[in-house]
This record gives sequence, structure tokens and C-alpha cells, in this order.
Amino acid sequence: MFPEKSCPDAALYVGWYSLARYVDSFEWKKGAVGFHIASSEASTLEQQDSQVWCKRLIEEGVAATLGPVEEPYLSSFPLPDVFFPLLMEGKLTLLEVYFKSIPHISWRMILIGDPLYTPFKNNPEIEFASPEQKDEDDT
Repeated sequence: MFPEKSCPDAALYVGWYSLARYVDSFEWKKGAVGFHIASSEASTLEQQDSQVWCKRLIEEGVAATLGPVEEPYLSSFPLPDVFFPLLMEGKLTLLEVYFKSIPHISWRMILIGDPLYTPFKNNPEIEFASPEQKDEDDT
């Protein structure tokens, strides 16, 4: 784990399993997007003393996150190696990125943030060949 506030200007984040124990290591850049892969991290956004990651990420300044309201099983989370490149390419909205990167639709997962958010629209960080484009290139 990173020590408290040891990651300044964090813009993108994906983490693993500190279940319902947000770790305050980051100073979020305006417009940051991140999610934490663990069960029930979106089970509440209102409970005052809750340390679930979705609630705390939003409170600490992340513009968008996602997470499960119950046990979704690992296979329900967006694939980070698809989610973040699609987001950074700047061509798709947050909602489009979410649906293109999830292995299947799960009624236990929620996306929190402006569905039309496109943080890299004006300044794309990478050029990404979509899975469909890769398949076409291979034929």
C-alpha cells in the first residue's frame, strides 16, 4: 500500500481488494476516474462513517467511479486493460467505455458519474486499436 497522500495528481486508478477500507493515499486531479475491484464497494453512498471505495472516491474528488452494490464476482468488473485505454483514447463517453469493457451485464454493478463524460476528448492520451479493429487486422 502507498502511504497516506503519497500519490499526488492521480488521474486514473484501479485497485484491488482493501474491502470497505478506503486508503487515503491519493490527491486526485480534477476529473479523475477510478474504481476498486472488491465486493459491495457501492453498497452505500450516504452512510456517514462508511469507508466503501465508491463513496470515499467521490468524496475525495474523483469525477467518476463504478462498483458493486452486492457480491458481483470478479467476472462482472470492467476489464481495466480495456476500460482505461478506451477512456484515454477520447472517442467514447464514460458510459460507452463502461459497456465496451464489461464482460457481461451485471445487475449488481453501478456506474457513478456523468454518463457523457469524456475526459480525454480534447487531449487524447493514446491511440488504441479496438478489439474489433484488431480482429479485422488479423484477417
